[in-house]
Amino acid sequence: MQTEDRAEDQARAQYESIVSMLDALDCDYERLQELRDLKANAEECGNDAGAGNDDPVISGAELEELSALQAQAGDCTDEDDARQRIEEDPLSVEVRSDWSAPGESLEATEFRILLCTGGPAVQIRGELDRGEPVRAWLEYQDWGTPWTRYFGAESAVLCRYAGNFFFGE
Repeated sequence: MQTEDRAEDQARAQYESIVSMLDALDCDYERLQELRDLKANAEECGNDAGAGNDDPVISGAELEELSALQAQAGDCTDEDDARQRIEEDPLSVEVRSDWSAPGESLEATEFRILLCTGGPAVQIRGELDRGEPVRAWLEYQDWGTPWTRYFGAESAVLCRYAGNFFFGE
């Protein structure tokens, strides 16, 4: 595998991980627990959608919803767990400012979130407006290659991920 392909594959994997973490953050964990309890109750009673009972405790639609919510949550147990995984994901979060006159206060206008290093490395770069991400893009590189933009990532998704970090003082 060529160096460029390996680095681009790493960028794709990092982006897919970001999408999964954001999906887990959006999961309705209360509904997930409600459906888990409903399924457990149905199994205790011997009633489920596939048992052929006239009055199932849990319907086929509810089983499908449960499966979808479990896939969305992944290994996360609740919203706090999902948020913690995002916060612990990057290796570093950095900011820098625009030019300003001496004595003026500096305000961060750009950010960088380093996701992995070595060969290959992946980072999110972006612009800030009053400490909030407004534009973001994903870049990758391997040993001896320049940072290259990965075009398979949506800026809105990267901004939403970056929005979980504090870029102020």
